[in-house]
Amino acid sequence: MRSFSYTVTKYSPLKRTTATSKTGTNGSGGRSGGGGGRGGGGGFEEKPGSTRIISILAEGTAVKKGDVVCELDSAAFRDELKAQQIRWLQAKSYVEQAAATLAVNEITLREYRDGILPQDLHQVRQYIQTCEIDRDRAAKNLEWSQGVQAKGLRASSQVRADELAVQQADFVLSEAKGMLERLEKYTGPKILKSLEAKLASIRTDKLAQDASFALEDERLKRLEKNIAACTLRAPSDGVVVYVNQTNGWGRVESYIQEGTTVRQDQPIFQLPDPKRMRIKARINETKVAALRTGQSCQVRVDAYPERPLQGKVLDVTAISSPVNGPFSDVRVYFALISMDDAFADLRPGLSAEVTFLNDRRSDVERIPLASVRRLGGESFVAIPEPTPADAEQDRPPYRWQKVDLGLSDADYIEVVSGLDAGDRIIADPSSLDVPTLAPTAPQVAASSAD
Repeated sequence: MRSFSYTVTKYSPLKRTTATSKTGTNGSGGRSGGGGGRGGGGGFEEKPGSTRIISILAEGTAVKKGDVVCELDSAAFRDELKAQQIRWLQAKSYVEQAAATLAVNEITLREYRDGILPQDLHQVRQYIQTCEIDRDRAAKNLEWSQGVQAKGLRASSQVRADELAVQQADFVLSEAKGMLERLEKYTGPKILKSLEAKLASIRTDKLAQDASFALEDERLKRLEKNIAACTLRAPSDGVVVYVNQTNGWGRVESYIQEGTTVRQDQPIFQLPDPKRMRIKARINETKVAALRTGQSCQVRVDAYPERPLQGKVLDVTAISSPVNGPFSDVRVYFALISMDDAFADLRPGLSAEVTFLNDRRSDVERIPLASVRRLGGESFVAIPEPTPADAEQDRPPYRWQKVDLGLSDADYIEVVSGLDAGDRIIADPSSLDVPTLAPTAPQVAASSAD
């Protein structure tokens, strides 16, 4: 019977890969303007850091979606990838070995539980039956020998031999029954428990190998993703614009160019669409109250003055900024302006002048802005007058007329009162003597007292 010589060998867990990973969000993003990342430390640890720009398209280059714009140095990632591929293969082989060992030991457990143990129990029971038959035969022989001896036909030595045969049969039967008890209560359960414990150990090792392989597979995919992310492609059509790093004073500290070291998550370039460009207009703090979201405006790009554009206010910053550094007293706000029907010749960085439309009036009297002189909070225009023959020699050929003004644009201003349609005025009175203001009430009182 195999059970009494059956041996369950101890299971030794397989080795596992022991490389560590200290990663954050490594590498450059696949998006436009993604930052760079470089693996470090001997090819076995991934660390966030920096990398160099290997190549980049010239600023102002028009690109289509999917075009390669920038290549970052991925040499360190590639070195780590080679080592990681080896660890990945090792981890995969350990998983396959653990799976095969688990399958074999599951078969071994079923073989003993459903095959060997029942067969051994059956053999022991058959052996017990044989021993019982032998014992009955020996007992009958002894009974016959004793009957014959009583008649004087059998020697006592022969009877004694038959008695010993019965004792021997009893001993063998007792041993057989003990064997069955040991097999049912001890040997069989012990072997089953040993096989089940070994199988549980193999299952645990299989789970550990699966987890180890999952980590190595994740590291491999992350490295492959980082290498792919070192190639920055255009996410949309547009024009390449470098994102140079500036300080709080507006001074450029880092220029984007080939060979420049960029840090993780640092923006490198943008791809504005010329037909969807925006204007960032500087608004003096004294005028920001007149602006509102959705307000119409006119845009005149300095490079294309003959092509004015219509626009709208998208947003006005809630916090002001100093004009010339943090110690400036002059504060400005920024308004984001959209342009209607923008044309493809527009480029980032062009200067533009924005005229905001606060109100609209038609069929009003207006005069050129250059014809107005302001003094003491009042507005004046110069009206030409002919000089009579008897007039004083120093009398000027004009007179100043006070006017009330309304809305204005870049060239003209509305006249509310003081002039009528058809009145003639001097277009540029800047070279004329300033108008004389009428004395105020306190000034008149002071003159009377004198």
